Amino acid sequence: MPAYAQLLVIVAAMLAFWAIVMRPARNQQKRVQNLQSGLEVGQDVVLSSGIFGTVRALTEGRVELEVAPDTVITVARQVVVRRVDELEDTSRAADTADGDPDTLERPGEPGPHKTED
Repeated sequence: MPAYAQLLVIVAAMLAFWAIVMRPARNQQKRVQNLQSGLEVGQDVVLSSGIFGTVRALTEGRVELEVAPDTVITVARQVVVRRVDELEDTSRAADTADGDPDTLERPGEPGPHKTED
C-alpha cells in the first residue's frame, strides 16, 4: 500500500472519530454551560446525581435548591445538568416510540396486573 494511501486512511479515521465522538460531546457541553448560565429562580432542575429540586436562590457559583418542602440545599452550579421539563419531553418521546403511553408502567405508579379468575 502506498504511503499516501496509508496517510489518507489515518486522516479518514481521525475525521470519523471527531464526527462520532468529539463533536457531539462538545455540543452537549455547550448546552449544559448555557443551561447553567441561564438558570433562574423557580426553575425545576435535575442535578448530575439525579436529585430533583426547584431553584430558590442563585449566586455566582452556587445554587440553593429546594428538594422538599422547607428543605433547601446549596450545590455548585456545575452539578445542575438538566431542566425537568427537558427530561419529561425526552421520556414522553421514548414512551410514544415504545408503545402506547397510557399502558406503560412508570416508576411509583401501579402497573397492569393480572388477576386470577
